[in-house]
Formats: sequence, structure tokens, C-alpha cells
Amino acid sequence: MKKILALILALITIAALSACSAKPPVLDEVRDELVALVEGSYRINDIFFGEGLETYRRGGDYDKEHHIYSDDDYEFSAYEYVTSNSGYFFVETIKTDAEKIYTADYLQGIYTMAFDGYADENTGAVVTARYLDGEGWLMKYAYGDNDPFNILPGKRIYDFDTMQIVKPSTDKYLNVEISSHLEGESETLVVTLHFKLTENGWRLDGPTY
Repeated sequence: MKKILALILALITIAALSACSAKPPVLDEVRDELVALVEGSYRINDIFFGEGLETYRRGGDYDKEHHIYSDDDYEFSAYEYVTSNSGYFFVETIKTDAEKIYTADYLQGIYTMAFDGYADENTGAVVTARYLDGEGWLMKYAYGDNDPFNILPGKRIYDFDTMQIVKPSTDKYLNVEISSHLEGESETLVVTLHFKLTENGWRLDGPTY
């Protein structure tokens, strides 16, 4: 009797899950949107994990000509202004573009590191925020060659012809397998990218680097 009850409960559970999770869309229906997200992620990845946005160097030609930094600016002495041709003038403008590509859940931890900084309780290491709004203009921390945020191994190139939606996937969450390689290298790697359907369309729910 107990075995029968257990079987019935299991079948009810499976039926409930099936009812809540509809089948994923056909790849052709969402392919262009998914490809656009991957291609758009390169810019966002570089902002957070690559060389980052270009800045006006302290002591550089632009600084010498326009005197944009002062010796008594102690509060932001470790930061440099992001150049106007970057298209980003405030932290919020970075967030706006990032949220067109990635989910809010994925970006939450990234925002903490990029805009607030963090401290490692185990090692005692402290990492300063990479970007902040300072004196009415977006600023970037000038780590130089020891930038802990610059971790990208290179640009990962995806062969979109190999895309396929794999299990487990639903109408609101997709796992997509795709072949890839690092730019300039021949070794290929099949990776699984994650996409979540939000009120604003599909968004990447994990990294693409």
C-alpha cells in the first residue's frame, strides 16, 4: 500500500512539474535574439572583466592640456575619469546596458564587485570598486598592470551554426550548447549558455567568456 501511495505521489509531482514547465521554443524562433545577446555580451564582459573603459590618464596629454586632475583631490586620487567617447557618463548608464544583456540575478554579484568593492574575510584582501560616480563624472580605478578585474582569458568566439537547445529547458529557461574557441586559438570547447525569459525578453543568465 505504501509503495502504491508513493508511486501516486511521484506521478502527481511529475504531472505538476510538467504543467508548470512548458516545452522550450523551437531554436529558429529565438535564434536571432540569443545570438544578439551573445554578441552584445562582449562589450559588457570587457567593461567588468577586461581592460574596462578607457580613461583620461593622470599626467597624460589630455590632463596636461585641460588640467582635469588636481593635486589636492585626495578622495579620488586613485581614480581616473572615463573618456567621453566611451558613451558612459554614470554608473547607471553601465547598468542600463548590462541589463539589456544579462539577468538581474546574474548581475547582482557583479555590481557589488564593480561598483561597491569587496573585502575577503578569509584573506583580509580588499578590492576597491572599479567604477564610481565622482564629481559628476564616471571614474575608473587606475590599477595599472595589477588590475584584479582584468581576468578575461581572451575573446571567446562562438560557432552559432552549432547551437542547440538541450535538456533541461523550458519555455522560460534555456540551456544552449554551442561550440566555441578563444580568438587566435584552434582548440574548440563545447559550452552551455543559459538564457532566462524576462518581462523584457530573453537575457543571458551566466557568463559567455
